[in-house]
Amino acid sequence: MPSSEAIAKFKAFNVYDFEKDEQFQSGISSLLSNKQDNEATLLERAKLFYYAKFIESFDIEEYRAWKKETQQPTSEEKDATAEKEKPPRFTFQEIVDMIEKGIEIPGIKQIPNVLNEGIPSESKMPARPKPWEMKKEA
Repeated sequence: MPSSEAIAKFKAFNVYDFEKDEQFQSGISSLLSNKQDNEATLLERAKLFYYAKFIESFDIEEYRAWKKETQQPTSEEKDATAEKEKPPRFTFQEIVDMIEKGIEIPGIKQIPNVLNEGIPSESKMPARPKPWEMKKEA
């Protein structure tokens, strides 16, 4: 178990704003320009290295163990959140009944039945001649 001092460093690392750190951004841009396969892992490793080297030193392996302990939900919590996130499943007959009764179907975007109320733009190209108009000209 990490000490309270180490935990304070880990929390400080988690809230550090890497987006506003110009030195970090200049270095990471060259790393990301190489189009690595796993950019998320590369970004995490770069943040850990930069913070430990230039801001405040801490044990990276200890940080990873602490992060795994504190931020990994249990399998029961994962199952519960997964069930909450799943959209409801309806049979075809249930959907037909909902439509007949005028009930809004969850997960379906409602699009208003109106045309664009904006002012149309003026055409900039001449109208294309109709086939019978082309024969007259030829």
